[in-house]
Amino acid sequence: MRAITSLSIILASCLSTLLWTGPAAASDHVPGIEDGAANKVKCNGDSEPVLVLTKIGENQYLSYQRVLLDAPIDEVWPELRDIERFVKVVLPDIAPTFMWLDGGGPEKIPSRYQFTSGGVTLVEEIVYRSEAENQILVRLVEPAFGMQQYYAFGDLTKVCGQKTLLEYTRYLELDPTTDPEIFRSLFTQEFIDIQSYFND
Repeated sequence: MRAITSLSIILASCLSTLLWTGPAAASDHVPGIEDGAANKVKCNGDSEPVLVLTKIGENQYLSYQRVLLDAPIDEVWPELRDIERFVKVVLPDIAPTFMWLDGGGPEKIPSRYQFTSGGVTLVEEIVYRSEAENQILVRLVEPAFGMQQYYAFGDLTKVCGQKTLLEYTRYLELDPTTDPEIFRSLFTQEFIDIQSYFND
């Protein structure tokens, strides 16, 4: 419980930094900082995905993404809450390498799992999930792929009648030699795949 509380503080602090003191503040306004992103999203089908990647400390970055999905929340949530299914959506090439660890599974929290990308095995853990709020939090267990730490918080909101807003906030602590732009490209492609999956 203490780890989750500490993590909540980290994410809240990082998000506040991103929205109020970083380059995203003022001129590069992030939708949703005043009234919530769900209240700002356009409902006419042309709402573009948002990605902001901001440096918040030495080798530390915060990524905020949102995308409007043309599907009801009760269709999107089952794909997000089960990480194995989510990996198939956002990383179909690595889906065959996905494996639950230590007796974990989609109905057990916390649960660890691993998958291999580019010859690198990543071990992650679901540390929190709320069925009522449609939220999930995962973390990187062991440093990999240039990341020392990684946390990802996914949040779904029903908007525009039968559409769903997916917001994803990620905290990354990278090795000094790791280029953060690699992750901007990766995260962008993931959300293209998510939107295509639900909108087609």
